[in-house]
Amino acid sequence: MADRCFSLALMVLAVALGAAAWQLDVPFQYEPVGPKAIPLILAVLLFGTALWLAIRPDRLKQAYTGGLFLRHVLVVLCLLAYAWCFEWLGFVLATWLVGTIFARLFGLGWRAALLYSAILGGMGHLLLSWLLELNVPVGTIFGG
Repeated sequence: MADRCFSLALMVLAVALGAAAWQLDVPFQYEPVGPKAIPLILAVLLFGTALWLAIRPDRLKQAYTGGLFLRHVLVVLCLLAYAWCFEWLGFVLATWLVGTIFARLFGLGWRAALLYSAILGGMGHLLLSWLLELNVPVGTIFGG
């Protein structure tokens, strides 16, 4: 039941995100897809995964322990740190650092977490900058 309540809240959040993204309007476009694309894609993905959670909730019921609460707090703090250091460190380095922490939180070893995050940052940069032709921050510490 908790999964379905949480998924309903996520669906409302996805609709709100989509509505806010739809109203983004700039007098000029500096990127081929414009400023609406990424938030709209995220809203659709969030709604779809929340709908999946509502239809097929987790059958494994585990107690919400202090360790699990601490992990959730660390995830939120890492997301805030990612948003704060994104422009300063650049996409690749910020994604690599936060991705490593996330991978460790979800049980990967140090070597696998570092490799996974490096691939995530590198491939994400290639996808966003070359394929989608979006402006991805290089990082002000690197002169970007």
